[in-house]
Amino acid sequence: MVYLPDDDVVATVTPSESRSPLHTQGRSARIVGYRLLRDGPLTQARLVDVTGLSRPTVAGALERLQAHGLVEAEASAQQAAGGAGRRPQVFRLTTKAGVAVGVDIGRRHIQIVLADGGHRQLVDVPPTKLTINVDRDPSAVLDQVVNGVRRARAQAGTDLPILGLGLGLPAPLTLDGRVGSEPFLPAWTSVDPRQELAAHLGGIPIHVANDAKLGALGEYTFGAGRGRRDLTYVKLGTGIGGGIVIGGRLHLGAGGTAGELGHVTVDHQGMRCPCGNRGCVEVYAGGPALVNNARQAGLEVDDVPDLVRRAGEGNTVCIRVIEEAAAVIGTAIGTMIQLLSPELLVLGGSLSAAGDLLRTPLRLALRRAVLPPAVNALSIEFAHLGRTASAWGGVALAIDRFTTHGPSGGQP
Repeated sequence: MVYLPDDDVVATVTPSESRSPLHTQGRSARIVGYRLLRDGPLTQARLVDVTGLSRPTVAGALERLQAHGLVEAEASAQQAAGGAGRRPQVFRLTTKAGVAVGVDIGRRHIQIVLADGGHRQLVDVPPTKLTINVDRDPSAVLDQVVNGVRRARAQAGTDLPILGLGLGLPAPLTLDGRVGSEPFLPAWTSVDPRQELAAHLGGIPIHVANDAKLGALGEYTFGAGRGRRDLTYVKLGTGIGGGIVIGGRLHLGAGGTAGELGHVTVDHQGMRCPCGNRGCVEVYAGGPALVNNARQAGLEVDDVPDLVRRAGEGNTVCIRVIEEAAAVIGTAIGTMIQLLSPELLVLGGSLSAAGDLLRTPLRLALRRAVLPPAVNALSIEFAHLGRTASAWGGVALAIDRFTTHGPSGGQP
């Protein structure tokens, strides 16, 4: 799992009392349990490698965790080295060890994911379509989050220990987890969503981050980025955002806004953006701009998914709109690629459903904007987790905070 920077860049509300039986285990069992919680199922040999504990110590810790019903063993999907003999066992935390909740609040939806300590999704929660104005009514939005989490917990089992809840918001955040700029989510500047949710969800730990940053974290931990060291994630939908993982760490920058691709300037004399600047990427390639471009060409389009669907059916206007957006997005991403040279670029959000109608012109734009070695070394993939990437990132955030800080503020 990716390791996050210190708490000063991810806002948290944490009650003083632990909610997982992992905290009651001895030191060696906690170290092994926390590592399984971070990384998911591992073999005993791999646990020895990553924990630095001796093989007998790891074996004893696994026995204790199994005796308490916190760990279960299963056959590995991979054959043992040499292709002979039995497949090695992998060890996975059970639901009894705890559950993490991820919530993604978008402009048009709320997505919730519940996963256990073994990285298994417990219930399939369909997205809630928002009919209220997210910008102006945070209380109503947070009420829907509370109700959705309660329903999901009821399906999974309300007596399960909750490790924490990671919440994604579609706006740049201040260091204390608030929306600090009125143009993005105007009514949210006076709201602390951590306190609001904690008060209605039994005081469980609440952690808040930008939705695209959580998308990067989700894909790195559970999706396209598994096994990679570097990843750049771009969320393309109503808004445009991004997240960066470098050397296994989520890079947020001094102000917490690193990777905000939507507000990179591509035309200094261009149209005014709601953020106050001119010529931002989002003005030309965000969802409202794409829909408006299609309508100006005489085609009535409802939203980005409708635009993508029609492009897939061969509508030339919609294909042209996506290609033009890809050129702008590719030029902006090119700056990030030139500076960071990541091995993987992951495209998420509703526009990514356009597939190669988006990827092909985007790669062409990158070739025009970036030196060949960086482009040639770059793999471009679509988000494996689809619309749930940011919610899965919330799960990863909750797990990271639980294993990093625990009830006493320190590692086990």
